[in-house]
Amino acid sequence: MIIRLMGEIDIHSFRADSLLLEQPVISNLKMPDGISESDMINWLGWALDSGAAIRLEEDEEFRGQVETAGRYLTGLRQPSMKDEQFIMLLILRERWPVGSKAKFKAIADRVGASHTYHLMACPIQKGVDFDDDEAMSSAEAKSLHAMVPVMKQSRKQFANSSGLQQFLKNLS
Repeated sequence: MIIRLMGEIDIHSFRADSLLLEQPVISNLKMPDGISESDMINWLGWALDSGAAIRLEEDEEFRGQVETAGRYLTGLRQPSMKDEQFIMLLILRERWPVGSKAKFKAIADRVGASHTYHLMACPIQKGVDFDDDEAMSSAEAKSLHAMVPVMKQSRKQFANSSGLQQFLKNLS
């Protein structure tokens, strides 16, 4: 199976032999009261929103942690995903509502992020070849276009997501 993680700045795709159905250990996520799904999403959002492309390429441990988080979050959303399938997870910045900013900041601070993030799982695409750039690009486009109604409905929630806002603007 192919998992594509699309953050605000970076996109990382990888092959996964299996999904993780038990919460993984991420070495730089050590929290006294445990790691929540929200913490994992916020950490992954931070990782893909901090210009991590070079680090993903050069730092095996960091890349492994990003891929582990991606496998786990995919397993939560699509536990029956099979080989020869492609899924794209969008990890988007959320807008902090007025009056609740302190709560959202505390959530982001738990993982060292400057924003909170929300995860959207796109529909599974079938028969995508990881080594075929055109097939990967086509699967990404199909995944994104299938999510347009949901994205438009959630547009205000993701006011800080420049990528989502630009994508929706380009569709108009």
